[in-house]
Amino acid sequence: MNFIHSAMNNSSNSTAPGQINFNAQQTGRALGDFMLGKVSQFQQQNPTIYYYRQNYIGLYLQDTWKATRRLTVSAGLRWEPFKPMYDADGRALFFSQEAFDKGLRSTVYKNAPAGLLFPGDTGYPYGNSKAIGPSALLHFAPRLGLAWDPHGDGRMAVRAAYGVFFDYPHFYEYSGMLKDPPWGYGVTLTNPGGGFEDPWRGVPGGNPFPAPLTPDIRLTQAGDYLSVPPSLKYPYMNQWNLSIQRGIGADWLVAANYIGNNVIHLTDALQVNPSVYLPGSSCLIGGQTYSPCTSTANVLQRRKLFLQNPTEGQYYGNLIEPYSGGTRNYNAMVLSVQRRRSHGVTVQGNYTFGHCIDDGHPGANLDGRFGGELNERRRFSRGNCDSDRRHNMNMSTVYETPQFSNSTLRMLGTGWQVSGIVRVLSGSWLTISTGVDSLATNGDTIPNLVLSSPYTPDKGIDLYLNPAAFARPATGEYGNFGRSNIQGPGSIRIDMGLTRKFQVREKQTVEFRVEAFNLPNHLNPGNPSTAGLTLTSPTFGKIQTALDERIIQLALKYVF
Repeated sequence: MNFIHSAMNNSSNSTAPGQINFNAQQTGRALGDFMLGKVSQFQQQNPTIYYYRQNYIGLYLQDTWKATRRLTVSAGLRWEPFKPMYDADGRALFFSQEAFDKGLRSTVYKNAPAGLLFPGDTGYPYGNSKAIGPSALLHFAPRLGLAWDPHGDGRMAVRAAYGVFFDYPHFYEYSGMLKDPPWGYGVTLTNPGGGFEDPWRGVPGGNPFPAPLTPDIRLTQAGDYLSVPPSLKYPYMNQWNLSIQRGIGADWLVAANYIGNNVIHLTDALQVNPSVYLPGSSCLIGGQTYSPCTSTANVLQRRKLFLQNPTEGQYYGNLIEPYSGGTRNYNAMVLSVQRRRSHGVTVQGNYTFGHCIDDGHPGANLDGRFGGELNERRRFSRGNCDSDRRHNMNMSTVYETPQFSNSTLRMLGTGWQVSGIVRVLSGSWLTISTGVDSLATNGDTIPNLVLSSPYTPDKGIDLYLNPAAFARPATGEYGNFGRSNIQGPGSIRIDMGLTRKFQVREKQTVEFRVEAFNLPNHLNPGNPSTAGLTLTSPTFGKIQTALDERIIQLALKYVF
């Protein structure tokens, strides 16, 4: 068994001075909006302090036995009851839609908006505990492995295994909660009326910072929150593999492997308080007329909770919940060959053909200051994993010159080592953005794909992606082109090395080494930059970086 007590003490001031973002909403160019001071988003918060703690316990039993002379079985079971992290000062909160509907308020922070509950409040799902999230006691993880020698001569092996593995949130995953009002007091203003000159102009009460933490603290409009629901489930992985290894002759070993896994309850950031698109040229919202009904000037007023109850809903901006409905799948064939050192030659090589697909959760940000996915749209984010590489081939060799009998040849030619590494890797996956919010529910910058292929015919460096293949969706509509479905350029790399040690005296040697990286000086283009993946950028579709050119280095080392 094992027991771990974890603690993290941390102070954060990253957005206390204010964080300002510009997009192309006003002028069609982000730089144009910047020059005119047209702020698209302004974020600010109190300095925050983290005092996270967590207790972990794990128990397991395992045994290995010879089922037959040729079959070995290994089996085990692990129990990992999960106790959630907690804040030593009890800084935790929970948003209850039921309490919001009924207009129920906190008794701990009396001026908090309806629906926001804290430890000690009636309806707080974790009672008086300082927990951040629910417990999960029934986490049992079985494992089974088989090893079979078909012929009983040790020349061939067939192996198979299956196991369940649990994972838990790291301390930073829920750190967004400590940026919430009332302690973190984070506020996000979208398209503030005062622009860069005075983002707080027009906000009731003006600039609320600094905001001292007291039981009667008054919260400002559009506060950002992270709330962990009691229904949250924690991720686990089913993992399996099958491999066949065969020795050939005295020196060679070849293997074919199948590797697969799937992750269940992968966490995503779910937006509970989206900004809704309202069609029409004029609308009355919260007693005020807006023309048109939907614009960047009334993001707060179009949020779900504001439309339901303007008096209480005005205090809620982004409201994020971790959602455990995501999945990830990976399947791969791995072929390998190995030649042990014989006659001065060593060879190792492998090739992987694999595919990883998920719901985009590695990029999910569980922080109330950021947008999050809509429940009905989350499957649209399913695409290639950020780390997916469809093809990956590696080959390395080392050759050492023999011990010559001739004294002159032995002095000049013996002991040299020539090594080489070849790597061929397919490109990573990229996501295209329009750079402009289409004003669809919760905001959307996904473009429409209007041609059959997003690439130019030759996938050239000057224009890798075809701008004519994409179009901005109509106002209030979502784009049809998902995430991580543009493949960047692949790479081919050949590295070589030449080394030798010269024995000067009994305890003194001189080592000479020359190494060449990317020996053929092959051009390996990089991916388009973030600007190169944004339709509003003049560099859209262009590749402006490359991996290293040929690099040669020489070294001389004296050992005594």
